[in-house]
Amino acid sequence: MKLSILQENLAKGLATVSRSVASRAQLPVLSNILLATDQGRLKLSATNLETGINHWLGAKVEKEGAISVPARVFAEFVASLPAEKINLATRENNLLVNCGHYQAEFNGLVATEFPKIPSVKGKPDISFSS
Repeated sequence: MKLSILQENLAKGLATVSRSVASRAQLPVLSNILLATDQGRLKLSATNLETGINHWLGAKVEKEGAISVPARVFAEFVASLPAEKINLATRENNLLVNCGHYQAEFNGLVATEFPKIPSVKGKPDISFSS
């Protein structure tokens, strides 16, 4: 995976999906967020096996791929970065992050270990007006 995204967009997306990360996970992968490319966008996913959240963000995707990384540490690091473009790339089971003068490497897990979040079929039963 190789892509670039704005820091503020990624930070907001991580804050959204982090609400569904298991606080005391019995499986290590439940403490992670899945980052995956999806039709030219970045898809963030998190689940605690009771609830799951998928969130799509606009990104400049150069190479498709997916990886899951520790949610809390990754979200805190992204929130501390300056409001600039962030470059994300995977190398084996690691996520490389570059933003301005900052660099980090996160140990991740292969995306296939992340639980599938069921999708809703058909029309939504509830809708909200703005």
